[in-house]
Amino acid sequence: MRENVTYVTQSRYFTPAFNAAIFDGPIRIYFAQYQESQALKIYFNLQERFAQVRREARGIFKDRGRNIFVMLYPTEETFDLSFTPEPLALGAGAEAGIREPSRIAVEALSADFVVGVRGQMTDRGLDDLCLEVDRIVKACEGL
Repeated sequence: MRENVTYVTQSRYFTPAFNAAIFDGPIRIYFAQYQESQALKIYFNLQERFAQVRREARGIFKDRGRNIFVMLYPTEETFDLSFTPEPLALGAGAEAGIREPSRIAVEALSADFVVGVRGQMTDRGLDDLCLEVDRIVKACEGL
């Protein structure tokens, strides 16, 4: 597993702005120190809402040496440097013709997964992040 951690820190997804991390089994959250309260909120939310999924993930990901790296980019610019630009996703303002960039991106990094969060996260964004982690774990169950 240590090899994977070294790999992510040497990948395009890692930024020097990340100076803190929370490791909980296969889920690893990287963030800037001033984002600690947001990172802890994510950590505890994942623990509470997805206890069963997290237990499954520990087994599945540990057995296969995989990780889910949650990267909390402090600014939109740092996010954009790490993720391939995508077409703008339709948001809640789609009816009004307003298009917003996606706040969360998921990409594979070898056998691991990187979940990037663009800037500050709202409660809705937290829900979306938790659902993405759930989808990753469910998708890996059958592999």
